[in-house]
Amino acid sequence: MGKETLAMMVKEKAGLENKAQAAAAVDAILDAVRGELAAGGTVSLKNFGTFTVVARAGRTGKNPRTGEPLAIAPSKSVKFSPGKEMKEAATASAQEWGGANWLDYRLLARTVETQLKEIKAALAKRGVGTDKLQTLYDDTAVRLKELSANGGQAFQEMRKGFSAAFAELREAFKKAVDRF
Repeated sequence: MGKETLAMMVKEKAGLENKAQAAAAVDAILDAVRGELAAGGTVSLKNFGTFTVVARAGRTGKNPRTGEPLAIAPSKSVKFSPGKEMKEAATASAQEWGGANWLDYRLLARTVETQLKEIKAALAKRGVGTDKLQTLYDDTAVRLKELSANGGQAFQEMRKGFSAAFAELREAFKKAVDRF
């Protein structure tokens, strides 16, 4: 969610008259948090979480290009510790997804997208553009978008359905390649 979406949600939930008022409210809250943290303070919002400034000690790292030692200067960073209700909301979200982890879902979606790209590239390379193969590819791509937008049940369906769709697509591709 971006700042604009957050402002729209604030407008609706707070009953504000327009988007500009909601955006100003969001900006005011963020400025207040930023100001307190810049002054070295802590912002604690009950059941939401706590923002604190933490100091990082200087250390020696490696230059990724050359592998040579590199001095990393001490710095300050912001740490967020979620409150009780925030933790409970995250747990409920994971249960809504059938106990699946969001990262598992994202990994599955990226894997499916990668396979689709590989199949499309192979089709183009071989010059195979038959209607059946293109239709299978298009259906799989559309299904990924639909299921990705659908929530927890969609995640479970993706796990079951995509392997069958890819098996069918790869088999059709193999047959087409053998014919040519």
